Amino acid sequence: MVPPAGPLSGLRVVEVAQGIAGPFFAMVLGDLGADVVKVEIPKVGDLARGWGPPFSSPRNSAYFLSVNRNKRSIELDLKSPEGVKHLRRLLESADILVENFRPGTLEDLGFGPAVLASINPRLLRVSITGYGPGGPSRNDPSFDLIAQARSGLMSVTGTSDGQPIRVGIALFDLAAGLYAVIGALTELREREAGRPFRAVEVNLLDTSVSMLTHWLPILSLEGRVPGPSGTAHPLIVPYQVLPTQDGFVALGVSTDILWHRFCEVLGLREMEKDPRFVTNAARVAHRQEVLDRILPILRSWSTQRAVEELNRGGVPCGPLSRIEDLPQDPQIEFNHSILTVPAPGGRSVLVGGSPLASLLPDGGPVARRPPPDLGEHTEEILEELGGSSSSGQPPREGIS
Repeated sequence: MVPPAGPLSGLRVVEVAQGIAGPFFAMVLGDLGADVVKVEIPKVGDLARGWGPPFSSPRNSAYFLSVNRNKRSIELDLKSPEGVKHLRRLLESADILVENFRPGTLEDLGFGPAVLASINPRLLRVSITGYGPGGPSRNDPSFDLIAQARSGLMSVTGTSDGQPIRVGIALFDLAAGLYAVIGALTELREREAGRPFRAVEVNLLDTSVSMLTHWLPILSLEGRVPGPSGTAHPLIVPYQVLPTQDGFVALGVSTDILWHRFCEVLGLREMEKDPRFVTNAARVAHRQEVLDRILPILRSWSTQRAVEELNRGGVPCGPLSRIEDLPQDPQIEFNHSILTVPAPGGRSVLVGGSPLASLLPDGGPVARRPPPDLGEHTEEILEELGGSSSSGQPPREGIS
């Protein structure tokens, strides 16, 4: 039995998407109680199912498991009349259709805007693409890696010798999914108020450029942008990861008040009034001198001591943790930031929780449903639609 849902209970989302951005969008709504039906290619499924090893079972990669809880999976061949018929039936009762095809693909399948409006005039279409519905790159394929590179992020993220580094998560896929959630909830509000609502269009390039924050103003004011500098911040000192006796500590000394606190903790009171260090602008100009004074002290302290003393002194800081350390982090444990969910194949896996868990009623579970096996709910969903058990594909083999 599925536990009680959350504030979006009663909302139906049909996900014709794969990878990260579209599935993450749908999972966020599913976490909040929406009924998410994931439409997958027969015998192949979401392409993320194959992004491994590791796998919990065939067609269930760690990547797939991370963004597909609280969904039901149905296999539909959208190139067959039977599969198209079942998708139409699904959309008749849906509130949101999310897709991440290249522009025009949904139309080629026979589900253009006019057709969708005739099937269900209350249906909200959410499209997440690489570059948007128009422009010279409209038809170009894209992934998060491409957005990280093309947006300029990689030119400022990396080692000080200029080697570009990919951020260790699909940053802009995830951010595009969140932007799409904001857009969808905005347009659903318009719909519920009886006002005209529009399709939501989000793309990875716009998402990535929107998140460059200070880099574009720097370009405007300086005419150039400094290259990558490791963990250091080009505009704030000290604001970076520095070595300790047995590890590393991240420092966030972002204001002059915090600088005074930092000097007190490290016993460097003489630096507080030194004109070379008294303001952040001065510290940026004398970055290496600052580091030369503080590094010997931090290297003589353990990470635990550095974190405890700096926190006690009101200086933002934290240890450089490994992923393996996270389940033992007492704050992560207290916040239930990590969930354990059963995965297809009988194993349990750790996944990230939801920062919106406080919106769930009575402290209900974030993961009401585990990530589904490929086509696991095909028969169940077709029975709900009152249709044939055939999904427009040959019989499945060995899929539970």
